[in-house]
Amino acid sequence: MTPTFAELRLLTDDFAASFAFYTEVLGLRPKDEDLGRDPSTGPYVGFTVGTADVALFERSIMEGAIGAPHAARGSEDHLVLVLRVPDVDAAYAEAEKRGAATVAEPRDMAAWNLRVAHLRAPEGTLIELCQYEG
Repeated sequence: MTPTFAELRLLTDDFAASFAFYTEVLGLRPKDEDLGRDPSTGPYVGFTVGTADVALFERSIMEGAIGAPHAARGSEDHLVLVLRVPDVDAAYAEAEKRGAATVAEPRDMAAWNLRVAHLRAPEGTLIELCQYEG
């Protein structure tokens, strides 16, 4: 069996704040799914980012899924959501204008052959905006 990618699920303790960040600051649009409810109310919403699926999911719901209490959120970065944009400087400026918590301004990473900038989602997830050719 060879697994294939399904989605990256971002676990959140504050669904409303996270939903607002991913939709209003980053401009992601919920997938066209018939959830029978307003997607902004949680506990789940999916987004298509390029060819990948990214979802917000209330962390407490994982207790039922794994049959154990969910682990407390740590203080270290365990995940970086990397979003490719055509112009890092413009995307960073727009996110900052919309209230994003900024971490690192746009800069060239010659060793990576990228231009990058970094933001934080409301609950601390590190977001990398990147621009590259190819």
